[in-house]
Amino acid sequence: MTYPRTDEDELRRVDVPAELAAWLRAGRPPAGEVTVAAALAADRLGAQPRSLTFLAEVVRRGGAGYAGTLPEPLPTPEQAALAATWLAAANGVEVPERRPDHDETVARWLENVALVVAARRRAGAAAG
Repeated sequence: MTYPRTDEDELRRVDVPAELAAWLRAGRPPAGEVTVAAALAADRLGAQPRSLTFLAEVVRRGGAGYAGTLPEPLPTPEQAALAATWLAAANGVEVPERRPDHDETVARWLENVALVVAARRRAGAAAG
């Protein structure tokens, strides 16, 4: 018997770095799909919302470029590797395309990812 794919299955297939870069290249904040897909990946690795929020603040204060040079932008090696792909994508947006509010947009996106992770955990705790 074959089971239909769920929305979560589909979201896990989203190429978050590519989508993040595409939204930033267009000068727009990343849409819900890429945010939820990133949150699913972060949640699967056990990333804490406060760690994502802290990373957002690092991006806001030092820039996505600076945050991308950190050896551990998130606490565990797996989480750090995930965040590194996001930061590399944000930093890979060509300079002429980068907007003055680029780092703020990336920081807000990370905060939104943290909010989705927190909401998923609250919903899971309420259901369990």
